[in-house]
Amino acid sequence: MNRIEIILSTYNGERYIKEQLDSIIRSSFKNWHISVSDDCSTDSTCDILREYVAKYSGKISLHINDSNMGSTANFLTALKRAAQEGSPEGDTTYYMFCDQDDVWLKDKLYVTLKAMKRLERKIGTVKPSLIFTDAVLAGADLSYIDNSFYKAGHRSVRNLSISRLLIENRCIGCTVMMNRALVDMVGDNFDKVRYHDWWVALIASAFGGIRFLRVPTLLYRQHSGNQVGQNGFAAYVRGRASDTKDIENRLSDTIAQARAFYECYKGRLGYKNAKIVNEFAGIESKSFLMKRYMILRYRFFKSGLLRNIALLLFI
Repeated sequence: MNRIEIILSTYNGERYIKEQLDSIIRSSFKNWHISVSDDCSTDSTCDILREYVAKYSGKISLHINDSNMGSTANFLTALKRAAQEGSPEGDTTYYMFCDQDDVWLKDKLYVTLKAMKRLERKIGTVKPSLIFTDAVLAGADLSYIDNSFYKAGHRSVRNLSISRLLIENRCIGCTVMMNRALVDMVGDNFDKVRYHDWWVALIASAFGGIRFLRVPTLLYRQHSGNQVGQNGFAAYVRGRASDTKDIENRLSDTIAQARAFYECYKGRLGYKNAKIVNEFAGIESKSFLMKRYMILRYRFFKSGLLRNIALLLFI
């Protein structure tokens, strides 16, 4: 039996959480369990969640953190906790991240699992595997914006090598599915991890396989409370152009994440990947010209010309 463990992170999500839970409950694939990890909500989120836990006994569980951890640590800690709790005997469990404010399409679980099985047949089940998909962009009221998150944001998924993923996150966390081999490699220290989906994508790219499924599997709700979202490519360009210090800080945080990744996995990375990760992790100490040479040599490229021009200007 294939089973899907859904890791749902919540924080003050009373406005949309019912729609999200209801969309999962309507899924055509039925062997799922939702592990909710609430990060100390101060609104009615936990009251709503308790109602669903009582109504759907055995299908939804709730953990409330003792203190606020932030979204990234909350997701990854909840993922490890769910894996440690184990699976019913005879089940092969796969893991998915879930945001509190989207709406999943009815066949999301099925089509993602099917893609995961294809990948595992190709590379085996003992290697970390990750599937991620496209998403329909929707407004706060679920009004249609665009049928592709990636096309709307001019984001590339053609190259998912470690060199590309070190510099740019190319996965939408709320579309991700992971196998147990990946979850077992997540680690314990998340201080320098920028985003949970970015971290697991790096693991999959470095040690196993990562594939993009070119179909939308959810309505990706865009609203003022999004931690990460898509407000259109033009808005992205305007925002970056108006705040160069923000670009520098983001680059510095991305490089710090690479250093943390290298320290965590250097004993297991093959020679080629270890070289690539270590070179990127140390790029801040290089001279002006050497930084740009390294970007070109190791192809630390982002999606599209404008993003790469900004990278070369500000690194």
